[in-house]
Amino acid sequence: MTELKTDKEFADDSSGQYEQSGIDKFISIILCRGDFAKQKLDAKPVSFFQLFRFATTCDCFMLSVSALLAIFTGIGQPLICLIGGKLTNVFLLTKTFERNDAFWYQAYIYVYLYASVGITMYICAKNASLNITCTMRREYMKSLLRQEAAWFDQQKTGTLTAQLNANIEKIKDGIGDKVGMILRGVTMFLTCVIIGFIYDWRLTLVMFGTGPISAALLSTMARQTEHSSSMQSSIDGRAAAVLEESIMNVKTVAACNAQETMIRRYAATLKACRKFALHAYAFAGFFDGLFFLVLYVFFAVGFYYGAYLYQIRTITNPGFIFAVANLIMFGSYNLGVLSPHLMAVLNARVAAAVIYKIIDRKPSIDSSSTDGMKVNEVTGRIEFQNVKFSYPTSKEHLVLNGLSWTAKPGDIVALVGHSGCGKSTSIGLLTRLYNCNSGAILIDGINICDINIHTLRNIVGVVQQEPLLFSGTIKENIRFGKLDLTDQEIIDACKIANAHDFIDKLCEGYDTMIGAGGIQLSGGQKQRIAIARTIVRNPRILLLDEATSALDAESEVIVQNALKKASVGRTTIIIAHRLSTLRDSNQIIVLDKGQVAEIGTHKELCNKKDGIYASLVKSQQFEEQQKPKSPPVEELPSETFHRSSVRDSHNSSGYGIMSSFTRGSIMSGNVTCVSIPEESTEKSVELNGKKKSKPKGLWQLYTNCHGNYGKIITALLTSILRGMELPLFVLIFDLTFAVFAQAKLESTLERILPIAIIYIALGIACLIVIFAATFAFGWTAECVVDSLRLRAMRSMLYQNAEYFDTPSTSTAVTVTRISVDAPNIKAALDPRMMQILNNIVATFVLVIIAVMFNWPIGLLGSGNLLLLILMLTLIASKMQKLNKCALKEDLTGQLALEIVEQIRTIQLITREEHFHRLYVRKIEDLLYLQKKSSPYEAILFAVTSSFMFFSDMLSYAAGIALIYYGYSSPQEIFTAAWSIATSGWALIMVSGCLNTFVMASPASNSLFRIINTGSGMNDVDEGLRPAIKGDVQFDKIKFSYPTRPQRNVLNGLNLTAYAGQTVAVAGPSGSGKSTVIALLERFYRFNSGQLTLDDNSITKLSLRYLREQIALVGQEPILFSGTILENILLGTTDKTLSDVREACKIANIIDFIETSPKGYDTEVGEHGGQLSGGQKQRIAIARALVRNPKILLLDEATSALDAECERTVQQALDAASSGRTCITVAHRLSSIQHADQIFFVENGKVVEEGTHQELVELDGKYADLIRKQDLSL
Repeated sequence: MTELKTDKEFADDSSGQYEQSGIDKFISIILCRGDFAKQKLDAKPVSFFQLFRFATTCDCFMLSVSALLAIFTGIGQPLICLIGGKLTNVFLLTKTFERNDAFWYQAYIYVYLYASVGITMYICAKNASLNITCTMRREYMKSLLRQEAAWFDQQKTGTLTAQLNANIEKIKDGIGDKVGMILRGVTMFLTCVIIGFIYDWRLTLVMFGTGPISAALLSTMARQTEHSSSMQSSIDGRAAAVLEESIMNVKTVAACNAQETMIRRYAATLKACRKFALHAYAFAGFFDGLFFLVLYVFFAVGFYYGAYLYQIRTITNPGFIFAVANLIMFGSYNLGVLSPHLMAVLNARVAAAVIYKIIDRKPSIDSSSTDGMKVNEVTGRIEFQNVKFSYPTSKEHLVLNGLSWTAKPGDIVALVGHSGCGKSTSIGLLTRLYNCNSGAILIDGINICDINIHTLRNIVGVVQQEPLLFSGTIKENIRFGKLDLTDQEIIDACKIANAHDFIDKLCEGYDTMIGAGGIQLSGGQKQRIAIARTIVRNPRILLLDEATSALDAESEVIVQNALKKASVGRTTIIIAHRLSTLRDSNQIIVLDKGQVAEIGTHKELCNKKDGIYASLVKSQQFEEQQKPKSPPVEELPSETFHRSSVRDSHNSSGYGIMSSFTRGSIMSGNVTCVSIPEESTEKSVELNGKKKSKPKGLWQLYTNCHGNYGKIITALLTSILRGMELPLFVLIFDLTFAVFAQAKLESTLERILPIAIIYIALGIACLIVIFAATFAFGWTAECVVDSLRLRAMRSMLYQNAEYFDTPSTSTAVTVTRISVDAPNIKAALDPRMMQILNNIVATFVLVIIAVMFNWPIGLLGSGNLLLLILMLTLIASKMQKLNKCALKEDLTGQLALEIVEQIRTIQLITREEHFHRLYVRKIEDLLYLQKKSSPYEAILFAVTSSFMFFSDMLSYAAGIALIYYGYSSPQEIFTAAWSIATSGWALIMVSGCLNTFVMASPASNSLFRIINTGSGMNDVDEGLRPAIKGDVQFDKIKFSYPTRPQRNVLNGLNLTAYAGQTVAVAGPSGSGKSTVIALLERFYRFNSGQLTLDDNSITKLSLRYLREQIALVGQEPILFSGTILENILLGTTDKTLSDVREACKIANIIDFIETSPKGYDTEVGEHGGQLSGGQKQRIAIARALVRNPKILLLDEATSALDAECERTVQQALDAASSGRTCITVAHRLSSIQHADQIFFVENGKVVEEGTHQELVELDGKYADLIRKQDLSL
């Protein structure tokens, strides 16, 4: 077993020089490995044999059989040249018929032998490669599941999943039939040389240089292209990450009018990638053309020298000259066409290095380790002893700086402090997501580093601020907490978490599918299911990190009571910004700058008038005169506040910045794992106003290459010229035959000289045309596919929100489809298409030549070719159906994305093995479907391998008869038969690209289905652009989400906000608060009623203009990879640095930014991972304020902030609200007490409205919520 490596060892590997030695050098020559040591790649390329590291004994046996059969075919195929040489002697030296029964018999033997050998060889190689890559996928995912959080902090999830999918495909391509092809080609060349030496050693020695020079050319090509290929792969991974974060957070992008910004960013990355791809195409085309020049030069020299030997009678049989020339050309040509196979192996070795780097990485905290103590019982005593910690991405900044505190068994301990003080970091250390730099954390006096990692995480249960659920049913999600739960235990846990009532009202109850990351649930509902999942684990220590932040006040009280019950007998650590949830804690620890600043009970700390905690409490208290005077009411029945059905995922999050949709995105990692049935996708197309249209396959691709038709015409013309090579070669060959057929021996050398010059001229033409054709097709493929990627991205970024609510068109499915389909389409545009076109042209012209020279042979050969075409068509059709089926059923990509996105949750609930088994089942299902196509691919290979024997058998047998009866001359038969044989060879070359080509059509259909989906992208600039004051009015608005049309979320809502007013919307979870904001942003279309902005219907305004006037700040801050400055300026074009500084000053983030080493150029990391939640939120607020909007929408905009920051930012927002309309949604009612008007919404209607004081005096539902949140003693 390979020893795992540490990060340092990997660094050493990648930085050192790689020297070849021994067998490695030999493989480098044969497989054109090139000098990898001089290239700085992402990882040290593995050796050829390391590609088979995961091969089982059975796989090794199949590979050995395949290799032996490949060598056998490589030895056997040159015999056709041997037989051809004998026949040429017959045609040249005699005019009488010789009945050659041996030839007839041998031809039949070779046909049957090659068919059976070819099928066996291909199936063995294909199935072995599928098995090996399946094992690689399994090991890669197993390794990912055991890596520590610190490592993931430095990775991009989009790149990790892209590496898995793309690199595994490269490895599968490089270790399957390609190895057999290489062995066959090399063996064929060596066999041809040996037979040539047997015929005539002098002539063979002259022509032998073709092989070594060809190998040298291919090796040089490999060296020149490997760096470009590696850089292209690396940049393509970055492009995949841009695509993923853009589409997964599409509502955030739309709200910021940042569609074109993200498209430009994606286009820039693709352009950089295209630059290296064109380098690779240029080198490949030049060296491929140079190879043919060398081939024809040696051919010319060979025939000229052969004519000389014939003229001086050293060679008495001219057929030997043709035999040797054909043998060397046949062997060298087969060596030359190995270029794509050699490149496939080269790419596989580079890809394997990247995959193995992940597989072999030894994590500093191994979640799969069996080491450590397995503690059965703990009391729950927790001790932090002088703990110091800094995140690996910011080692110079200590988050915890000598933190020490103790929690007694059974105590409820609260951690309080401003954002970034180390509260959540303490949770991460206690669960060993990270290891502390120094100090120790003890549970019952045992250092947690000495406890088995799974045991520790089973002792400790965590409920996080962002509720992370998985695709599947409610029951399955709760069962992730404990796999052997009974249904009754699940119900009991949900009752404790106050989730049973709303689940029971669903049509499918606990079997309800919750969609991508719980997209069918509101934020509060998701939170309660997450709490239930933790409760069933029955942990001795319960960690609540803002566990009730997504709940409204009433639900929060109920769930808090439930958590109190759940906390009985266990130690509970609570982190909360909403201090009303902490008053019953046994101990409250106030943190500041990574140290304990204050410690005591709620009452003790409140008595410290100048203390930090007392000031935080004061900031969250309502003004005394505004408090409801009636005593607190008893807890209301939960159904009062939970009548809404499953769907206010949009209510609590109807848009990307704080959407269920976004929570089902990159930020939280909830990704749907669904198949992609065409019917479902087409239905969703109809949903968006696009009539279902029949897929047009590749025709649609070729008619959508706008701006690239010049390149396409150039590519077609050069490909046609390239296709004339073989016909010209046959005609020159005919002239060569005529020279040796003439009677005057002394003029042979004189007559062969101009023919030799023509051979060289043909080689020069091949160099020019092949270079031009390869580069033209490569350039076309890169430009067209990049254009389609951008069109697909643009279509999705301008898409209506409802499109992504459908599982078959969810964000994860869409990203996967674009990422997978675009590369598959290249086969219909790149040099593989050139090979298909030029060989089709060659076949057509060669058949015409055959008919012109001898029509019976031409027609016989044409029929034979038509039979081959029919067989190829039938096989290709069957393969396409199987590939289409595999494409539909392939769930591995979406599942891998879900696992990577939710890796922390999976590790915290210790379900690594479960998800690994699930992934293995999915790849085994895919493996079964892929293996079904192997026999058809094998038959295709066998037919093409044996066709030339069958073709020559018929042609020469008929030709001999025609010569015997005097109907044809030997030269006519020779040229016609040679034309048919060469046309068959050309057609076989077409079949070599057929496997990848047949995948291009379904990929094209799939991608164009995304591109052609109706989106309204053309309407964003259409509409009115009036001057906006800021009057907003909802008049009898009714709305239901398209996926649940039977349930109204808003049911006749009336709400008015006048220009300059601050209006607040309060109410229980699922009541429709966030839907109000979603409709204002026009993410959805309401069913009926009127929504106006300054008396203008919102639907008549330009959508882009509308979003320029509105700025949105949501609960979950979504940031994108890049700098702080880029994130703040997202979607804007006219803002200066001074505007940014002013916005940052208001958002209370300027000090943090300007004291950072890189200031505004500080990288925020993927999803803002380098920043704390509060820092991300304040940057999101600055992003909204820099736009200077007329209307400011705040949906729990300060929920991620600590009390101190909330107060400061709230004051800033109050100042920012001056002169603009501000609509606020908040659960924390202290933040809206100064609003000009407050609307209390329940069941989609306004049930109370007025100022804070008026609603307090009304003593209704709003007053009840205030009493539950007030912190006064």
